Amino acid sequence: MRFFVWAFFLFIFFHLLILFNLPDFIISGHAPYSSILYKYFSFGPFTPLANFDGIQYLDIAKDGYKQFQQGYFPLFPLFISILTHSILPNKYLLSGLIINFLTFFAGIIYFYKFVNLLLKDRKKAKWSIVFLLFFPTAFFYQAIYPESLFLFTSSAGLFYLMKKKYFLAAIFATFASLTKIQGIFLIIPFVFSIYEINFGKNIFFDFFKKLMNMPKLIFAALSPIYGLIIYSTYLFINYGDPFYFYHAQSAFGANRSTDAIIFLPQVIFRYIKIFLTADFSFQYTIALLEFIIFIFVFGVLAFEIFRILKNKKKQSLILFSIHLYSIAVMILPTLTGTFTSIPRYSLLALGFFIALSGIQNKYFKIFLVSLFGYIHILLFVLFLREYFIG
Repeated sequence: MRFFVWAFFLFIFFHLLILFNLPDFIISGHAPYSSILYKYFSFGPFTPLANFDGIQYLDIAKDGYKQFQQGYFPLFPLFISILTHSILPNKYLLSGLIINFLTFFAGIIYFYKFVNLLLKDRKKAKWSIVFLLFFPTAFFYQAIYPESLFLFTSSAGLFYLMKKKYFLAAIFATFASLTKIQGIFLIIPFVFSIYEINFGKNIFFDFFKKLMNMPKLIFAALSPIYGLIIYSTYLFINYGDPFYFYHAQSAFGANRSTDAIIFLPQVIFRYIKIFLTADFSFQYTIALLEFIIFIFVFGVLAFEIFRILKNKKKQSLILFSIHLYSIAVMILPTLTGTFTSIPRYSLLALGFFIALSGIQNKYFKIFLVSLFGYIHILLFVLFLREYFIG
């Protein structure tokens, strides 16, 4: 427990130090709706933590959904609204910070407990936490974004799944998919774990056989999609479109396409074309960052999946499903034709951090953590200066 307390508060202190001593030699960028942010939600030096999407979550918490805001899932702004109206009148940003503070601390504890239970290796579990804390975009856990709440709900769901406490696992999985759409992919480890899917030629036959023998567990196995069903029902009743969360994406720019599915090879080709033809600029640098992070995270996960399939060890089944879940989390946003926000979405790919903990060379791990930390500081300062990172 002492490890988490020290790691957590060092993480918080590190970000507060940057926040209160923000270098003024970096020219400020431009975050949309920043005038609204400072007019209605300002909270001293913490205000920049609500840049970009943060203002949307605060606005939803304050006034409910407006046109095109349905792309933001409801649980995070709902919690902000409840805390503000019950305890902290008109302090929406402070409420968001408190929610993130609590859920992030709970999230890293549950993530550690899950990894330790999965790998039965405390050292690897701690390294997973270290890689998560130092990852270049881990500052989003502090910002007014739902990443901390998602880390908590998804990690708690996976932990209780491993403990076979299916009711609790189902509740947290439902909360996860009410927080971010990526929560629906938790159905992969849930099905693998509950029905104890085995590698083999008859994997699908084995699954349906177990499904017929354990029908009561369908409730828990399908729980990761309940949040999406609840939100889609709300959207259908109020707006006549159960998929409004998807159709609203193109309204916020970011070159997202919602009228057709763009497959991964097409997206990679688009980015290579950008690198070969576009002029160098900040946007060029961010596009390069998005591309590199996607290739790195996706490559690590793909390698781990290949390695597990090659060995076909029974104890690797759940780990295999976690990597599949992480791959799905990474691919989903690319179906709109862009790697935009991939640096932030990579935080949801929990299998990636577990995979890095397995690196054998200690010095390489230290080098990787140091590199992550350096990029982390740079990106955090740019985010606070209203440059879009993810």
